[in-house]
Amino acid sequence: MRFNNVDLERVSKTVELLKSDPGKAVRNIEVSGQWVTEPSDVQFVARCKAESGEFRIEVDSPSFLGGSGSRPGPMHYCLVGMTSCFMATLVGIAAEKGVRLTAAEVKGSCEVDFSKPLGIQDRPIVRSVRFEVRLSGDAPREAMERLVEEAKDRCPAIYSLRTPIEPQVALL
Repeated sequence: MRFNNVDLERVSKTVELLKSDPGKAVRNIEVSGQWVTEPSDVQFVARCKAESGEFRIEVDSPSFLGGSGSRPGPMHYCLVGMTSCFMATLVGIAAEKGVRLTAAEVKGSCEVDFSKPLGIQDRPIVRSVRFEVRLSGDAPREAMERLVEEAKDRCPAIYSLRTPIEPQVALL
């Protein structure tokens, strides 16, 4: 059964499986890509594998960073990832709790300081991340506020922002 466009039966089966074998909660997600070294409107091409196929994503830096600005830049994709992760968590929680949503919209924004990437100053790059959410459904505003708060707590993207890890980078 799909509720708020979430397959609750599949989620329920996953929860039961992970309760009995928590090690299965760990999944590996991979992206492979190549920098385009010849002049082009695209600087980076990535291939992402999903359950139902492989997808091509094109990335280009804004012109002030040496790209043509013809495609979303890396920070756009970061923001899309964070925003969609938050919404997936929020809508999933609403479905879990039986709150039917008739609309769920979000505007994600972040303030980015490009001083460090340009080698000018060592200042934090992302100064803020904001999500402005509009929800309509069969629950009062107070219940919607509780859903938003729980989503802030459970969202993998927000958790990753609050709990940074040190990336491992290897030259092969």
